[in-house]
Amino acid sequence: MVQFIEPAQLKQWLSQGDAPLIINVTGEESALEECSLNADKPLSVPITEFASVINELDPDQPTVVVCQLGQKSFNAAQRLIESDYSCVFSLHGGLEAWKRMLEGSQ
Repeated sequence: MVQFIEPAQLKQWLSQGDAPLIINVTGEESALEECSLNADKPLSVPITEFASVINELDPDQPTVVVCQLGQKSFNAAQRLIESDYSCVFSLHGGLEAWKRMLEGSQ
């Protein structure tokens, strides 16, 4: 079952030393930068190519999948779980929710 992570929880996790791998499935390389989601070495993979990278990633590394609204990331997270990844989250509400969270904290 896909677990969701709220934008505020992800923001806190990214500020810690054990930050997760962020996989951006929006299809836009600049999507994370445009909404100030600062992650260490994020991976940007269009959802159409997602299946081809599953075997290249570490299934034990905590991973958060993000997209614009949350549906594509949910589907991608589901595929990771089906491939025996142990710690997978989908950003609840996607990058739109992330932007709203940042706007609300200013």
